[in-house]
Amino acid sequence: MEKIRSDCLIIGGGVAGLAIAQSLVKRYKNIFLLEKNNSLGQEVSSRNSEVIHAGIYYKKNSLKAKLCVEGKNLLYDYLIQRDLPFFKCGKFIVSVSDQETEKLNEIKDNAEECGVEDLAFNNTELKKYPFINFSEALYSPSSGIFDSQSFMMSLRDEFEQDGGIVLLGNECLKVEKGAKGLGVTVQDKNTGETFIVETNLLINSAGLNAVKIANELYGEEKFTNKFLKGEYYNYQGKEKLDHLIYPIPTGNSLGLHATIDLGKGIRFGPSAYLTNDIEYSHKNSEKEFFLKTVQSYWPLIKKEDFSPAYSGIRPNVKGLEDFLIDFGTSVESSFVNVLGYASPGLTSSLALAKYINSKLRDFDI
Repeated sequence: MEKIRSDCLIIGGGVAGLAIAQSLVKRYKNIFLLEKNNSLGQEVSSRNSEVIHAGIYYKKNSLKAKLCVEGKNLLYDYLIQRDLPFFKCGKFIVSVSDQETEKLNEIKDNAEECGVEDLAFNNTELKKYPFINFSEALYSPSSGIFDSQSFMMSLRDEFEQDGGIVLLGNECLKVEKGAKGLGVTVQDKNTGETFIVETNLLINSAGLNAVKIANELYGEEKFTNKFLKGEYYNYQGKEKLDHLIYPIPTGNSLGLHATIDLGKGIRFGPSAYLTNDIEYSHKNSEKEFFLKTVQSYWPLIKKEDFSPAYSGIRPNVKGLEDFLIDFGTSVESSFVNVLGYASPGLTSSLALAKYINSKLRDFDI
């Protein structure tokens, strides 16, 4: 079997892998980015709301809070410098009862403890949408939306311009430790041929497959997947929005929010339910649930205003509420596992890459 030598191998061509690759490309020779699909960012990175988050909801001192707040600023700077499409539209989080207003105050207090400094109660601006029902509205002016595909293509271009190599349609079958470091068995899904990449540094940013690879690196079932699937519906009615509208978070999600895209189309979602399967069919069975939930803040919306859009799966890990950036080092090799990298992963991606780059320097890797 053919063997290829790499100083750094990154598995996963979503936004995390691309941001890390772009950050590390000038430090390592023969740096490869491995992606099992024939296009980049086809799974977690493209099946979401494409929102630039402000860092409002996460626990103080968590990686999610730190990387989201820093990542938001890095992302806006990157998009502006490269003239990539985005819209800093702002977001309203709305309460519909006194009890929810208490939660809204708690959300504001938590966000400020995490370094979010621009939140304010603003009922006046939201009154431009008479079809929205609310008691109080917390406004986040720095929340926004962007084109994640354009962003990822820009990261790829910069990675390749600096000498990085992208291997599309190539899947990691297994990872083994050896005398020359780590051996990654790869299959070209288009030809069926297999080969081995030998490397001393492996970055596991494989999204939905990250737990499998992490467990192979440890030689035990150390981590367990807890996939959450969510579905979105497009809005087919006549009302228009220029802002994002979010309800009070419930359970394991931020609620069925109303988001806009760069063309001002409106969609609702995502739902959140456990799944063991990686498949993206839209069951179109949650319309009644969406209708009743969204009517809490948009009372006049009708069932026929909803049409199926798409679904996505979050790579959550059992027992983890935060991102886990797991470093392993030995004489022969080193690895980094990026685990539980769900929302706010898009927003956090450049800060994540900066964090990993800095840690690798600290470890002199």
